[in-house]
Amino acid sequence: MPDLTMPDFSMPDVFTSTPAQTVMLDEGYAFTLPEQPWADDDTIDVTQQVTASWKNISSTETETGTFQARLSLEHDHVRIVMIDDLGRRAIDIDWTTDALSVQTADWLPATLDARRMLADIVMVYWPLDVVRDALPGNMSIRETMGERMLRMDDSGRAYARIERPIRDVWQGVANLRNERFGYAITIRSQRTGSSS
Repeated sequence: MPDLTMPDFSMPDVFTSTPAQTVMLDEGYAFTLPEQPWADDDTIDVTQQVTASWKNISSTETETGTFQARLSLEHDHVRIVMIDDLGRRAIDIDWTTDALSVQTADWLPATLDARRMLADIVMVYWPLDVVRDALPGNMSIRETMGERMLRMDDSGRAYARIERPIRDVWQGVANLRNERFGYAITIRSQRTGSSS
């Protein structure tokens, strides 16, 4: 079983920022991460099995990767660690009110942008009002029972479709299909601790 503990490790730091950092979802579409990473007083601790599929840039074939992830969300601090099937650390995100550090292994395909993956995680799991505030003015989000739809208002095209658990978003299966870039992520979450 891979080690999903949260110790320090030394992958090259490829992205360090100050609060209110933006993530480019596409040209002209900047997603502004909340200055307060996790505003809720409840502590969330989950393990996840993540399956990602994407089109290979140099061919028409679809590739798939699976990862084990651990998310720890405390008031003003979010920590995410992802490990591949071989036990190698793929992504480490440490996000506080003071800084955001995203470290990515150099063997990950360019299609799996860790910054955009963080934005995807926020889109799937954060409260609707937080996601709406983070979206650029030329994007919109609509939420119905267990589903979120993000749309690029300039063109009217769908950007992403999200299905998520209704009762407890942190327990069960969530799916994100990025229509713009043609990748899909399935996340199976299980709480490892109780809310405080």
